[in-house]
Amino acid sequence: MFRGKSFHVYTIIKLGFIMLNAIENPQIQQILTLPSDSDAGWRRDLERLRNGEVNLSRKNIGENSIKAIQRLLIFLGYSTSSSGAFSIDGDFGRGTNRAVAQFRFENNLTTTITRATLSYPCTWQTARQAIVAIPDVLLDVPSMEKLLSNAVDAIATGQVNCGSFEVAVEHLNGLHQNRLMTCKQIWERYGDQVKAAAARIETELRVAIRPEWILSIVRQETGGLVRPRFEQHLLSKMNTQMPNTDLAELRYRSMSFGLGQILGTNFRTVGAASARAMFTSPLEEQLLFVGRFLVKNREMAKVVVKKQPVSGDFHTIGKYYNGPGYAKHHYHESIERWFKEFRSLMG
Repeated sequence: MFRGKSFHVYTIIKLGFIMLNAIENPQIQQILTLPSDSDAGWRRDLERLRNGEVNLSRKNIGENSIKAIQRLLIFLGYSTSSSGAFSIDGDFGRGTNRAVAQFRFENNLTTTITRATLSYPCTWQTARQAIVAIPDVLLDVPSMEKLLSNAVDAIATGQVNCGSFEVAVEHLNGLHQNRLMTCKQIWERYGDQVKAAAARIETELRVAIRPEWILSIVRQETGGLVRPRFEQHLLSKMNTQMPNTDLAELRYRSMSFGLGQILGTNFRTVGAASARAMFTSPLEEQLLFVGRFLVKNREMAKVVVKKQPVSGDFHTIGKYYNGPGYAKHHYHESIERWFKEFRSLMG
């Protein structure tokens, strides 16, 4: 059983046929570890898993094996940190415990974890502390097999982050290494796609959005790295409001997605079929979503057509994109800086 820091951490993993075949799958191995993690310690851990060794504990399997489980959970769309972040830190703490509990519930692998348990009462301020309302869960053989088989199925159907296995793994590795991009790198990587998104928005919505605005949001929100974020207080609130809606869909609506960190509840605004579809949207669609979100707000739409914005325009973007507390962390100042840098890069 994996537990939080103040507990002993144990799990029993005995490989069945499904698990063995999945771990031998080269694509699954790309999910489980970074290309550079081929050292003897990691290989030894992996070999023990292949051999079906039992009574493996956190102490004797090492952090790399915990990171492998976190990478697998993130690949499948689960937050692994109590803060809601998607983190790969080798610590099977409360956030990763919540991810396993959510997975077990959504895949009918538990009778003790309930919808109410996963939607415990909380606010934004109390969600992280109140996460102890979710008890420690067992990462047993059926759960491991289901995690792996779901990953195999997701790859086969293309239902993965960014809609592409290769891109999903690229961003998973970038997340693992905290590999954020500079403005120049974002421009070189996404510039053409952003210009295409701006042209499409002008055709669709008759708003001539400047590409610099989309690029500035990407730089500020994600640094060009897809790194979703889960908000427990939103899940708890929506579960009360929509008790008959599929909990997995509500979980996706409680997450910020894509290169622009757009909250899943805005899926209709940006033109996605569902919140879950935002997770699997290709990068070019994610950039389109950012542009649509900007122009579908009346106040932001007045700003994003400007090539020479004034100071108040950046405050407007901060207020409506980031929220009323934007000034406390100088969001408007950052957007202004990125806008000027992208304008310079574009010439």
